[in-house]
Amino acid sequence: MKKILFLCVFLSYCLGANQRLVVLDPASIETLFLLKAQENIVGIASLQHSSIYPQEETSKLPSVGTFSHPSLEKILRLRPTLVILSSYSLNLEQSLKNFGIKTLYLKADHLNDIKNHIKILANIVDKQELGEELLQKFENDLEKLQKEPFNQSGIYLFSNQPLMAFADNSIIADIFKLIGIKNLSPQSDIKRPIISSEFILKQNPDIIMLGMQINDIKEFLRLNPLLKNTNAYKKAQIYFNQNTSILLRLSPKITERILEFKENLKKGEF
Repeated sequence: MKKILFLCVFLSYCLGANQRLVVLDPASIETLFLLKAQENIVGIASLQHSSIYPQEETSKLPSVGTFSHPSLEKILRLRPTLVILSSYSLNLEQSLKNFGIKTLYLKADHLNDIKNHIKILANIVDKQELGEELLQKFENDLEKLQKEPFNQSGIYLFSNQPLMAFADNSIIADIFKLIGIKNLSPQSDIKRPIISSEFILKQNPDIIMLGMQINDIKEFLRLNPLLKNTNAYKKAQIYFNQNTSILLRLSPKITERILEFKENLKKGEF
């Protein structure tokens, strides 16, 4: 924690409030808008299959290319004082430094990482007071989400061929734990370990969530007929969540997205 606070102070001192930010990380874009620092954003990386909050404003910002393929040339044209990288754009770091442009990468794997990111970004844009308010709201929202837990078990799958699950140390596992679902995916250093239908049957989850690369429940069961013996199948609790990707975006907006996910799960409607 001391290292994080030191970084916040250091960035605030070195960079000041008058920033020209190119932001290649969608979560950081959303956080900066929540900090009312959109005037500091001079360019962003756009997404091809989803929008970035607030869409009516982010859609008007200059694009430096896509999230997975940002353009160095377009970034340089905007004369940024700082480029906030994503995991897909780390290869640009050295090139940007060669042009004297500072870079920052905010690694995010868990819900708690969002708290540190709020502090860091608030210091960069000199919005410390708003940062404290946003942090308090985020913590309050997390507390509310813990109410009325499901008290069930579940497994969240990423793909069907091969069968891959979100691991026990993933953001999805954090979300399950928050709303009272025991995550049955394996413990692994790999973010999306390959598993088998036999493994799932042995764990016998109450809920099976399908996301990302699995969008047809009937086809999923045809390829994995063993899973018709699970509690999830017997309880009609196998669901496809088309909004899985948005649950992986670690900005403070995630609490609203988790609430929507929780409400859909309560109703059994996705």
